[in-house]
Amino acid sequence: MSSLSSYFDHDFNTLREQWESTLLKELKLPEIGNKAQKKLVSGQSWPTLSLEASSSVQLPSSEWKKASNTYSYLVESEIERDLKEDLESGVRNFFFYKEVLSNTRWNTIERVIAEFPLKDEVEVFVLGGGYQSQKIKVIDSIISGEAFHDQGGHSIQELGLLAKNLVDNLDNLVNDVYLGVYVDSHFFHNIAKIRAAKLLGMKILKEAGKNNAIKVVALTSFQGWTLFERYSNMLRNETAVASAYIAGADHIQSAGYNTVTELETNNFEAEHIERSRRMARNSAHVLALESMLGLVQDAAFGSYHLENLTEALCEESWKTMQELLKGTDLTAEVTKVREERLKMIKTRKTVLSGTNDYPDVKETLNLKLKSPKVFRISRVFEELRLKMEELTHKPTVYVVVYGDYAALNGRLNFVKNYFELLGLTVKESGHGETDLGKCLSERTEEIIVFCSSDDQYSEMLPYASQVKTKHKFVAGKNEISGFKNLFAGQNVYEVLESIVKDFSGEAK
Repeated sequence: MSSLSSYFDHDFNTLREQWESTLLKELKLPEIGNKAQKKLVSGQSWPTLSLEASSSVQLPSSEWKKASNTYSYLVESEIERDLKEDLESGVRNFFFYKEVLSNTRWNTIERVIAEFPLKDEVEVFVLGGGYQSQKIKVIDSIISGEAFHDQGGHSIQELGLLAKNLVDNLDNLVNDVYLGVYVDSHFFHNIAKIRAAKLLGMKILKEAGKNNAIKVVALTSFQGWTLFERYSNMLRNETAVASAYIAGADHIQSAGYNTVTELETNNFEAEHIERSRRMARNSAHVLALESMLGLVQDAAFGSYHLENLTEALCEESWKTMQELLKGTDLTAEVTKVREERLKMIKTRKTVLSGTNDYPDVKETLNLKLKSPKVFRISRVFEELRLKMEELTHKPTVYVVVYGDYAALNGRLNFVKNYFELLGLTVKESGHGETDLGKCLSERTEEIIVFCSSDDQYSEMLPYASQVKTKHKFVAGKNEISGFKNLFAGQNVYEVLESIVKDFSGEAK
């Protein structure tokens, strides 16, 4: 025990001090001076850190992270009440989307916060910019990779654009530098991404001879958020907020589960708006204070996986920044990433709960969507389901189960789940149908599916001609004339799109 105590008292602490003191020395680029942009794009690569103790870094942290809330919809008569409730509940960071603001609304916001006794603790972030104040602290200029993120680009492209935008603004920096990083439901990736953004910012400012303080703002990425199963967005928000706390972000946006609905539709339900904001506020409180994540200086310190991932993001983002500073147009590359993401969700290689898998078939929204301002991978499936909701008569599905019901249960559930993505009612024949002729003669459903084991489909072939409906399918890859196949890995979206187009009259 004495030797172990000696290790922690001396050797471990000495090693920790080495980790904390050597990072920036290893990241030094020579002779940047006032011509930072030219030097940063001169071909220098992100320095590879040695695989020793000094390759880890403990990022600085200032104070406990303030609880936040997001406003994506405002009713002028309720602004004062809502703000006072948040302020009294401990919220100190407010995120407002520019599109929901007006001069009248802004004046109310400014007045209420200015009258708050602890107004100096409050910071207001205007996402989209355009509003300033002499009475309260407003941040409407956040340097980020927003353009690439909103188009569906990946993290390296986003961070590369963030770094490029920071370099472009070096001569205009006066006070604190706010770097915006988008976080989603990819927990560990978020942590490394925020740490990488802070390191990139520290490096660029140091080489440019700037001593501005860097503040990282973790912004909510709505790429994986959904309209259907909206309560799942609470879990996505909590994951994003928790990872941002652990990563050491200085300001963290907490968004309510109804935010996407408020931004992309004209459906404003008072019940959901109020509950949504309350859950966003409570998520920030629980994670920051009850879980103590907002008090720990650097919860991710010393993790080899996170340090390694952070370094990889820095290296690749640095290369992207250099390409952008040289004037390279990366629009095609960003588009390629977006299309690949869409392909992954359409084939269900990427699962988005409640949208392309595990839907709540009973949920009906009856929404009209606005033109999208940002890329969301779930929107393609949502548009199909909303079109199906508009039909006066929605088609129904009947699954003919032939064989051992217990053995076919997995395949049967796959078929049900497939069509429930459109909100369709799926019926089944029960525990193994034996009289197929009688069963099919009584069917009035618009969509018929044969479901059996691969070796028993031959027994169903003589009855295939009795299926008169246009939309007939077979579960699996067995070929039956006139039937389409349903199987794992296929483009689910294309199959469902053809059904929607046919029943809505859009098919040619």
